[in-house]
Amino acid sequence: MNRLIAILIFLSTALSVKAADYERFVENGKVGVKDNNGNIVLPAAFDALGWSDGNFSLIGQITGYRKDNQWGLLNLKKEFITPAEFTSLTWPGGDRVVVSKAINPYTTKFGCIDLQGKLVVPLMYDGITLHGLRAIVMVKNGPRYEHGLVDLNDRSVLPVRFQRITPIGSLRYAVQNFENKHALSSEEGKWITDFTIDSISDFHYDHAVIYKEWKRGVLDRNGEIKIEPVYRDIKITGPDQFSVRKADEWQMMDTQYKTLQQMEADDLAPETNGWYKITVNGKSGLVDENFKWCWNTEYDYIGTIENQKVIVKKGGKFGLLRMDQSVVLPLVFDSLCMKGNFIRAREWINGMFSWSLYDTFGIRKTKHPYEWIEPFNGKFFPVKYRGYWGGVDRYGEERITCVYDLLGQVKDEWVVVRFKDQYGIITVEDHWRLPPQKFPIELIDGDHFIERQDSLLFLKDFNGNAIYFTDNPIKLYSDHLLERLPDGTEKEINFSGQIISRKEPLVTKTEQSFRESEGLIGIKRDGKYGFVDPRGRLRIANRYDSIGEFHEGLAPVKLVGKWGYINTADEIMLQPTYDRTESFDRGVARAMRKGKTGLINREGQVLLEFRYDSIRRLTDEFFLLTLDALKGLTDRHGNVLIEPRFDSLELVSGELVTVSRGDHFGVLTKDGGSIFPLHFDKLIYVPEKNIFLTKKVNNWESRNIKPLE
Repeated sequence: MNRLIAILIFLSTALSVKAADYERFVENGKVGVKDNNGNIVLPAAFDALGWSDGNFSLIGQITGYRKDNQWGLLNLKKEFITPAEFTSLTWPGGDRVVVSKAINPYTTKFGCIDLQGKLVVPLMYDGITLHGLRAIVMVKNGPRYEHGLVDLNDRSVLPVRFQRITPIGSLRYAVQNFENKHALSSEEGKWITDFTIDSISDFHYDHAVIYKEWKRGVLDRNGEIKIEPVYRDIKITGPDQFSVRKADEWQMMDTQYKTLQQMEADDLAPETNGWYKITVNGKSGLVDENFKWCWNTEYDYIGTIENQKVIVKKGGKFGLLRMDQSVVLPLVFDSLCMKGNFIRAREWINGMFSWSLYDTFGIRKTKHPYEWIEPFNGKFFPVKYRGYWGGVDRYGEERITCVYDLLGQVKDEWVVVRFKDQYGIITVEDHWRLPPQKFPIELIDGDHFIERQDSLLFLKDFNGNAIYFTDNPIKLYSDHLLERLPDGTEKEINFSGQIISRKEPLVTKTEQSFRESEGLIGIKRDGKYGFVDPRGRLRIANRYDSIGEFHEGLAPVKLVGKWGYINTADEIMLQPTYDRTESFDRGVARAMRKGKTGLINREGQVLLEFRYDSIRRLTDEFFLLTLDALKGLTDRHGNVLIEPRFDSLELVSGELVTVSRGDHFGVLTKDGGSIFPLHFDKLIYVPEKNIFLTKKVNNWESRNIKPLE
């Protein structure tokens, strides 16, 4: 049989190569054929020549032609083998041609003819794919398509009752039933395996990789299992030679390096309430705190668990499930957004994508779909319908009718709206509080608003009366406005328009001022820096090149290119000998000399020598050290707890630190004692349980089915 197929392939290839001796030409909108000497073989009298898929080739001396939008066969002797009676005509190779014919205006059926034009496979199928001496046929049965296998004379090899049939090498077919299980069949229809396999790869070196659940194994052409499906990955590298890799191993471990649970998975992530999301082959499921399976890995996406419910995605659609996998909302939505007790859902309704509001019991709240629904703003859900905006309450009632160009600021019971390109204020019950007017507005409270007319800002009441106006910048507070004048003067104005305070500039000709710290405000004047009190009185003369803030009674100052510290009496407490400094915090500050960083105390004592590239505060007590890109740990007293020898370091609890070197992770105590050795490929700390999830990736190994001779 193998020899017969080889001969058939050779003959079909040899015959089709002769098409290179001919070419199509077009004349007056019609198509003909010339040989390579330019002689006309077929006159330009056809709508098309070749095949209905656009290809041109010859089966010996035979090709297809199109006339009056129908196809038929002819030869180069200008003899018509079949009339032009087919909807399509394609040549997949060999001595058969796949044809189709419209049975009625709504139905087209497929079959095969031989090179003499005889119908050898009747026009009774909804699809045909030729493969060697066999044809995979398809028939629509109700809502589903069923597949079978016939020979090229329509003798049944496998009945038409399977979900899919796929050639996976010469003389072998993978057959999938409607339970999504596969079996291996010969081309004679003999079952080589039972329907116990999830899927089968193509044969390579007479072996195929099989999948059971998410593990892989190997079988031969006779259906004999050569490698049991216990591996995560398998590669066929040669005759009887394979590369195999076991699944990644995850463990739940306590802080004493004791394994509590373990399992195999591609990925594992903690969820709420002791659940863990597990991912295998890109599909997600759930296990409980004992790594016991609760949900199989059948979902494309599992969201965050909220109130014992979770959004999932499967088959490109979203739904909402309870933790017992009972359905709240079926998997029919294109998008689901859950917050609190409500879900905004996007679905295909009446020929368009629309949004609806549901509660977490699966009850639809809105009476009709909307173009868009925004998250709840504390008062209502902003919605858009037919291009206009309105608002829906928690019960799905449209409290604000969709007639507004835009919904803006919402404050208490008031909503700023734009209506017919004008601005106004309505209540959350959709009653006008301020009729539409020309200029943009900003709510202050239930009685006042700001109106902006170009560069002018007006403080107005809801009767439209102007209370105050200015063209200076203002800052809005809950009970007053703060206006800043060009000369630096600041005025506080209450909502009655009265000036309740006035604050003159701190010091005349001040170029820059900083925020207040410990009762003093840094200023810059005449290019130098000093400090004033909140009343603007100069307390520390502006004689420094730069300054920092006062903390713990000291402030960094720069003098003659170096940094030191002064007290509030302008006394130098630490001489300016540092390249850079920062403010003190709990008696410790970082400082730099000659490009290296260390720690000092308020007396100027070096707590940690100047040898590190950087020091970063992690907590009140601990600092991260970096030296030559390696990380370490010190306490606030300058005691180096962990020398910089790791690529990463993270303080995950008061006592434990995760570290990495290369691609491997481990756990240390904050004093540098080893808890977990550095041989994990991933490490996740779960603070709620005070446990670690560890991942170990297995490497590829070579395996032979039989010893090499």
